[in-house]
Amino acid sequence: MRNSLWLVFGGVLWAQGVKLPAELQAWQKVAVTARVTGVVERVLVDRGSVVKEGDLLVELSAPEMKAQLAEVEVRALAVEAQKGEAEARRAAAESLASRLKTASATAGAVSANELIQAEKQVASLTALLAGLEKNAAAVRAQADVVREMMGYLRITAPFAGVITERMVSPGALAGPAAGALVELQQVSRLRLVVALPESEWKGLVIGARLSFTVPAWPGRTFAGVVARRARVLDAKTRTMPVELDVANGDGALGPGMYAEVMLPAKGK
Repeated sequence: MRNSLWLVFGGVLWAQGVKLPAELQAWQKVAVTARVTGVVERVLVDRGSVVKEGDLLVELSAPEMKAQLAEVEVRALAVEAQKGEAEARRAAAESLASRLKTASATAGAVSANELIQAEKQVASLTALLAGLEKNAAAVRAQADVVREMMGYLRITAPFAGVITERMVSPGALAGPAAGALVELQQVSRLRLVVALPESEWKGLVIGARLSFTVPAWPGRTFAGVVARRARVLDAKTRTMPVELDVANGDGALGPGMYAEVMLPAKGK
């Protein structure tokens, strides 16, 4: 242990190569918001709720969306009816054109103009059907969009974790601009952030395993693996943020906890 050199860090005197202050942070943290505007119908979680990925957190209601979907579906039925009528007319026109073409093989039986008019009628109905099909596709796409938007009324957990804050109650207006509904943090795995002095960061390799302690668990030692570093120094403190990955399967640790990292002496 090198105890001949001391430095001031965060207002505290630390022995270089012994301990450094650090803070535990959630592996992932998100303020869950609504993607569409609606009224909060149900809130199925509260602070401290443990959720799995895909669990329903908040359910919204938006009656205008149901009305919009019903309107689009009526339009879709109307277009399909028009298509059916046009298909029947084209089938009749094709049959007539076929008979006229067969009859035209006999000189004088059918005028050339009659055959031309019949073939033009087939072409016109074919074009009409193509337009109706495009219209039907557009209406179906619009219905799919409305159904997708209605799906956003059910707000689910993007990952497994713990609800750390609940900001809404039933009856509140929710939407993209209305703010967060709940806050979710993943705590089964944590990040331990330590500001490494300029003189130390080069000697700390990615993958190194470091021990640390927390005041909440006196006498117990935890461990983390050096996973990433900022690669730039803070101009004021001359330190570099370094992150350790920490497994937290038993839930003993939590985001926001203060920790002390045991930094091995050089050459150890």
